[in-house]
This record gives sequence, structure tokens and C-alpha cells, in this order.
Amino acid sequence: MAAETQYTANTGMAVISTANGETDGSGTLGTVLTSPASGASGTLVKTVTIKAQGNTTHGMVRLFVYDGVTTRLVREIEISAVTKSATDPAFEITVPLDLHLEPSGILKASTQNAETFNVIAEGQDWAYYTTSVRPESTNYTADNSGMVTISTANSNLDGTGTLGTVFTANSDVKGALISSVTIKAQVSTTFGMIRLFLYDGTNTRLLTEVQVSAVTKSAIAHSFFARVNFGGRGFALQKSYALKASTENAESFNVHAEVLEWTYPA
Repeated sequence: MAAETQYTANTGMAVISTANGETDGSGTLGTVLTSPASGASGTLVKTVTIKAQGNTTHGMVRLFVYDGVTTRLVREIEISAVTKSATDPAFEITVPLDLHLEPSGILKASTQNAETFNVIAEGQDWAYYTTSVRPESTNYTADNSGMVTISTANSNLDGTGTLGTVFTANSDVKGALISSVTIKAQVSTTFGMIRLFLYDGTNTRLLTEVQVSAVTKSAIAHSFFARVNFGGRGFALQKSYALKASTENAESFNVHAEVLEWTYPA
């Protein structure tokens, strides 16, 4: 029997050159890669290569995810000052991303400085055969609805106070594998804490805390970034359960959950 999963290469390319210092998804963004709206269960963006077309000054290229409603910052890549020549290459970096885009999800990019960059994404769409599939086969579908911005101070550990809902598992799946949770500040930060909670429809329980360090962001300095990968195993969330988040200090953070929901053929 043939393998159930089919992979199709999806190479995204964009040229960005308009200066944009915003971290909230506004301003001029280039569309790098789009996951197919149908025919696939999602797109794995394995790497992103950023290659300058000319000389560069110290700055930043930012990557965003657009879910059809909201655009949120997921990564910042620092750009070095490089003077290209006949014997010196222009700035270049390849970033391992391992980002799952849901169907119709879009990866976008911006540049801090008005300098020209090629942004190339190495993606793979995945789909499943509709016939001759073993009933025990697991079908994974990416879900990028796991994004929220939190900014209201909340020091409580008991699940009370203002919480943002990062992700809610659908009720018609077997479960949702949260492979990682990315925390990215939109602003400069002071020492504090981001807290992740689980909500079962009635009770809210603290799952883990992520310490936030004091970081002053600028046109050439990254804002605070952290990633929770649950020991490299991910976290299996029950259907209809929700992942929520809070911030100790009144500072704006994007909280993005990498989620693959799973089902089985009928």
C-alpha cells in the first residue's frame, strides 16, 4: 500500500525594500508564502533565507503570520552592516523556522531599513490520500488560530484576572498537539513573567511560567523572545480545551501556539 501522506514543495519568494519599523503587523509587508486554501492540510515552513541585493546597515527583518484576520510578529532577524563588492558577498542568513501554517495562512516580512532583500521560504504542503488509507493512519491539520496579543497586567497564578485565549482545540478532533509556544514582545520589556494556563471549560489551571528579561528594543536590537517546546515532546491538549496566557507587567506580547490537530479516517 502506498504511503498515506503526500508532500508538495511550496517555495515562497518576496522582495522587500520599504522601511517599516512597526512590530504590530501594520505598515508595508511583503507576502512571502501562502499555504493552499484547499487540497492540503497545511504547510511546514522549514527555513527562511534572507539575502540582500545591495549594501546593508545595522537593522532588522521581521517575519509575521497572517491568519486571515490578524497579523502577528513571530520572529526578528538582525541584519548586519555589510558592504558588498566584487569579492565580498552581500548579507545572507538562513533561519531554521519549522513553522506550521494553516490552510490559507500567510507568511509575511518587513524590513526596518529601506534596503532591498530577497526573502525565500522553503515550504512543504502536506495532504492525505482520500482512498486506500489505513484506518489507523493519523491525519494532522495545522491550525494558526493559536495567536493572541496580551498586554493587561495580571499577577495571579490561580487563573483569575485578565487572560488571553491563545488556542482552543476543536470539539471534533481526537486532540491537539501543541508543539511549541512562541512569546514575542512588541515593545521594550522589564523583568516579569508570562504565564500559560489550561482551561477545561470550567477550571483554569497554571501550566508553566516563562521569565521575561529586561530588553530595550530598537531598530537594531531584538525585542524579547522565548519559546516553550515542552521538552521537545510537545503537549497533547484534549479536544475543546483552551490554552490561555497572561503577562505580569502591562507590556504587549504576541503569544503564538504551533498546533497540529489530529483525526483518523472514518
